[in-house]
Amino acid sequence: MIRNRTFMMGLGLGIVAGAVLLQLMLIGQGAQLTKASLTGELTKEELQAAAEAMDMQVLDKSEELLTAEQWKQKQLSEETSEGGEQPKADEQDKPSEPADNTGTDKPKTPNQPKQPNQPEAAKTKEMQQAAAPPEPKAPAKANAPITVRVPAGNNLSDVADSLLAAGVIKDRQGFIDKATEKRINRFIQSGTYTFTAGEDYGSIITKITAKPFN
Repeated sequence: MIRNRTFMMGLGLGIVAGAVLLQLMLIGQGAQLTKASLTGELTKEELQAAAEAMDMQVLDKSEELLTAEQWKQKQLSEETSEGGEQPKADEQDKPSEPADNTGTDKPKTPNQPKQPNQPEAAKTKEMQQAAAPPEPKAPAKANAPITVRVPAGNNLSDVADSLLAAGVIKDRQGFIDKATEKRINRFIQSGTYTFTAGEDYGSIITKITAKPFN
């Protein structure tokens, strides 16, 4: 009994497997036949219609393949070239400009303003001079004495800054270089000194290294 059941199960599985294989073979053959029949029976017009229905395009071997962007640019250039041949409607409808009417009448010259009377002009000038600010006074003479105080503990740079601020010297670094050559940094005396604007560096060095009178 068990043997018969096993045999029957094996036979049933074999039949099912055979049927499935047979069905697959028939499907494959049918697909090949359908493909061959379609490619063989359709004409060029039918192929183009089918391609347009699927938003595609059929091209010959001699035609150039274009991308979507290149195809759009080509269509735009064709439309532009076609539109350029037709005259513009704005230019046709534009009315002709009227001719300039150049008359013989010349524009009138503006009236000249009246000249003020001489007494009034003199009075105005005096008022302007009275309202003008007074001229600045001339600066003090170059040889006027300039007093500079050198506190105790000042070095050569401090003295140069004081002399520059007072207007005795104009070149701070030049004075420092000259004094460094004479090595007076440790011989500077504190006190109050009197100089003149633009005084010679040698004279200044002599004064600040000697004990002042006050």
